[in-house]
Amino acid sequence: MLVLVATFALTGCVHARQADCPSRDDARAEIERAIHDFFDALRKEDQGAFQRLVTGSFYAFDVGKRFDGPELFDVIKDAHAQGVQINWSLGAIDTELQCDVAWSAWENVGSVGIPPDLEPVRWLESAVLIRENGDWKIDFFHSQRAAEN
Repeated sequence: MLVLVATFALTGCVHARQADCPSRDDARAEIERAIHDFFDALRKEDQGAFQRLVTGSFYAFDVGKRFDGPELFDVIKDAHAQGVQINWSLGAIDTELQCDVAWSAWENVGSVGIPPDLEPVRWLESAVLIRENGDWKIDFFHSQRAAEN
């Protein structure tokens, strides 16, 4: 009888936890929207939106360096102030999901430079997202220029 009660208690906890998880299709759409919104916030220099899209422990690896959220935001803002235009166009986003944690990867094709001298660039990027209070937030972001073909 004790084994039966313990088994029921354990499986009941597992089912309760799974019930709190978003549907895979809904979660993938929300994650994709959060990633696109992250780039829009950087493009528009919208610090409030950026902060709502990242966790308090967010950091990024980009251009061979580690940046926390404010540092990454400031790097983009400073580049814009120097006349640098950064154009991003995200490809299909591949997402693996485990309830409240997701890992996403995509190819980003765009350009960088001071107009009219824009250089085509291709980046390979990924992010780890965490679901906080029902919202998907980026906890880690990685961007690296892709090797030239």
